[in-house]
Amino acid sequence: MKKTILILIATFFCTLNAQAAEVNVRQLDAASRSANSGSIMFRQNAEQYRQLSDEEKQEIEAQREAARQEEEMYRKQQEEYMRRAREEAMRRQEAERRAAEERQRAEALKPITLYENKLKIYALVNGELITSQDMQSRINAFILTTGIPYNAQTKNMIISKVLEAAIDEKLKIQEAKKNKIRVTQTEVDNAIREFEKGNKLPAGQLRKILADAKVSMKTWTTQIEADIAWRKLINNRSYSQIHIGESAINRAMDEIKKDRSMQKWMVSEIVISKKDAKDLKQLAETLRHDPRFELYAMQFSQSPSSANGGQLGWITKGKLAPVLENAVLKMKEGEVTDPIAYGNDYYILKLDKIFNPQTDQAKLPSKKEVKNFLENKKMEEISTQYMKKLRSQALIEKKI
Repeated sequence: MKKTILILIATFFCTLNAQAAEVNVRQLDAASRSANSGSIMFRQNAEQYRQLSDEEKQEIEAQREAARQEEEMYRKQQEEYMRRAREEAMRRQEAERRAAEERQRAEALKPITLYENKLKIYALVNGELITSQDMQSRINAFILTTGIPYNAQTKNMIISKVLEAAIDEKLKIQEAKKNKIRVTQTEVDNAIREFEKGNKLPAGQLRKILADAKVSMKTWTTQIEADIAWRKLINNRSYSQIHIGESAINRAMDEIKKDRSMQKWMVSEIVISKKDAKDLKQLAETLRHDPRFELYAMQFSQSPSSANGGQLGWITKGKLAPVLENAVLKMKEGEVTDPIAYGNDYYILKLDKIFNPQTDQAKLPSKKEVKNFLENKKMEEISTQYMKKLRSQALIEKKI
């Protein structure tokens, strides 16, 4: 009888060991948590668990821990999989968005055709014509060199900018001829080679690029000729007018030193007169996504600051009109405002940088740097006044 009992006990523990080896950890956890449950099954499982040896319980606990770790690993794998899936979806969406933008940009950067190549007169400058063929070539040159798309938002501004530039070119070349200033073919050829080098183009490649963009070589060389002739004119006029003395340099240095102790803001502007304003909100929105504010300012702004890409330099409090200053004080670095009405113009401002004298240190320029700055500033003033005089004396008739 004792032998039979021993055999039964041994059989029971063998069965229990087998159960321990194949135990479902979740069921055991549930059984343990439900030890006080009224369920007969839970009471039996709990009773069986209490009868296990310490080693068997440790083995079960190890299996529980291994199962928990496996479950945790599976959860993390699932989370990682979902994270990667989300990132991949976002990458695809971003790639599709960029591809769509590139398609739109490529479409907008295509060469244009004005009036189906029919000849129209845009303007007369002292009797000399600016035709639709001139304008078509110049607009295509503008699109090619700036990368600014020709679309519904920019069309009027581009046409206006290109026409004014064409008028200025006529006046520059006419004035150069009056003053017997010559521009040689060698000077034009050298300027073309410098342009190719600066843009890392093989020698002679520019001609093909211009042809593909529907820009005539004559238009391109005329622009170069006008720029060279104008530089010679300004140098001749400014030679006797520009003299930056030691006292002017010292005053500028004192002003710079004083300015370094004050908080200030680096601000850029685009100024468009109200009579020419159109689609400015769309332009401001474009500038929030296109980092080339300087380029847009150079091309479209009607302020003298356009020569510097719209940069006003460091502005201290009280130097801007209140309506403009209030907008700047609310901005963060890199932000662009909506068009702001002030006087007869609209202003679009960009806050480039904030200078805090307590944390930032500005390098003090040398006297030579200050002198060069003052000389260049004076030459720009002479150039601007000279062109204003030529325009006021010229007979300019805009036909379109």
